[in-house]
Amino acid sequence: MLAGKGGIGKTFVASLLAQVIASSGEPVLSLDADPVNASLTEITALRAEPVRLFLPGSDEPDIDAMDAMIERIVGADSHVVLDNGAASFVPLSRYLVAPAVLEAIEAAGKRLVVHTLVSGGPELTQTVRGFDSIASQFPHEIPIVLWVNPHHGSITGSDGASFRDTPVFRKHAARISGIIDLPRFDRHFAKSIAAMQARGLTFSEAAQSGELYVMDRQRIAQVRRQLWEQVEAALR
Repeated sequence: MLAGKGGIGKTFVASLLAQVIASSGEPVLSLDADPVNASLTEITALRAEPVRLFLPGSDEPDIDAMDAMIERIVGADSHVVLDNGAASFVPLSRYLVAPAVLEAIEAAGKRLVVHTLVSGGPELTQTVRGFDSIASQFPHEIPIVLWVNPHHGSITGSDGASFRDTPVFRKHAARISGIIDLPRFDRHFAKSIAAMQARGLTFSEAAQSGELYVMDRQRIAQVRRQLWEQVEAALR
């Protein structure tokens, strides 16, 4: 999960990926590479491992640490979900596109799939720029799954044109292996999802949690139904 803007739903997406994979009976290793807000590690059931990408006390990338991360990925007998943070987006992206890294992943029998996110409202311009950067940097054989998040506003430009009608989208359309449309939560659904996240619960745990109101559980179950099939289709 690669995106350079904070607060747009990266961890929500990464956690969804891990949960959908696990619900299919497949093993999954979750890695959290966010040096500031390691939110994925807060979802206890995912057992996400923190990954250090920078030298201690510095914003300089630690190549040894990144190499150790790849060692963990290629050695894992499972799917791997890697969640980046806004601060780690640029160094991690640059590292992953290196031919030696891509060859090591392929040699281990794994397939790299990049998931990225375009968010509406005030984040639209920056997240579209991030999508353009990712699609331009990564080799054409690397599939990209695009998540569209309208939570902070409409996914339309100042001229009212849909994102799917923009030159950036058309330029990279052939690269996109799947599009997942996140619902635009009203304040009631947003409250229920926030309650689940604040407690570090998965969707399955939230459905059974006595800490949540029955209506919170109902709304969370509805969101799960809206998203699960879309994510499963994108992972095929």
